[in-house]
Amino acid sequence: MNDIWVCGTCHSINRRRAGHCYGCGAAQVTAATGEMSTVRQEQAILNRTVVAYRPAAALGLGAALFLLGLAVVSIAGVVDTIGLSSFLDTQLDGVEATGRFNDVAITARLTESGRLGLVSLAIVLPALLFFGLWLGRVVANVPALGGGLPRTTPTRAFVSTLIPILNLRTVPGIVQDVLYRLDPTGGGIFMVGIAWVGLVGSWILSFAADKYLQLRITFDAFNATSVGAFVSSIRQLLTAAVVIDVITGALIAIGAIVLIMLIVRIERRSRARDREIRAFAGV
Repeated sequence: MNDIWVCGTCHSINRRRAGHCYGCGAAQVTAATGEMSTVRQEQAILNRTVVAYRPAAALGLGAALFLLGLAVVSIAGVVDTIGLSSFLDTQLDGVEATGRFNDVAITARLTESGRLGLVSLAIVLPALLFFGLWLGRVVANVPALGGGLPRTTPTRAFVSTLIPILNLRTVPGIVQDVLYRLDPTGGGIFMVGIAWVGLVGSWILSFAADKYLQLRITFDAFNATSVGAFVSSIRQLLTAAVVIDVITGALIAIGAIVLIMLIVRIERRSRARDREIRAFAGV
């Protein structure tokens, strides 16, 4: 890591994010000597002779637009779920009266809701592609910005983004590493956590809730003592499903928006670093 400061009291070398010296505890604001302060710029200039700095803003913009679309579709999904709940509640009235479902009406309504799912899928896939391309480019730029060698390679960052399940575990760590290497004092780690909870936590909650509701419906269908008892149970499960969908939809929207904010923050840090290095090199 090239973000360091030298303590004038005990001459220890410390990371820039450390507010106090590791050796003697002196505060950075008063003890930093300024020695080795140009190491980052010098390393960046040297690295640029091997790998050029390539701006990633266009790829970040593409990812941000699709993430914004995902947030909008998530909110639309919540609205659709509320409408579907009202429709199914009306259908349950008919089941309670006649003992039969209106298969044609239910199939038509579920098909309508399924189109929203296809729209969501059509947004998620390019969002992953653009985000993976952007993250790979950002990782590749870190050495040229004086951030040292990242923990992963640009290719691995891109591929990890596209692989389901694996991306839930690896991508937050890659983003966190980039944030620190571009500016160890700038924060942003909390935002990574919020984005992870929003996008990953919502998936885990939705998956677990879906399995539970399916088991409950099957169990109640076999064990209900009457049609009325079964309908009553389904109404309760329907209410629970709506609540879960509202929560997961909100989490996805929040996670997508926070991830956009992270893209903006990283791009700002990258541009600031690039300006700093160019000014140091006199170009």
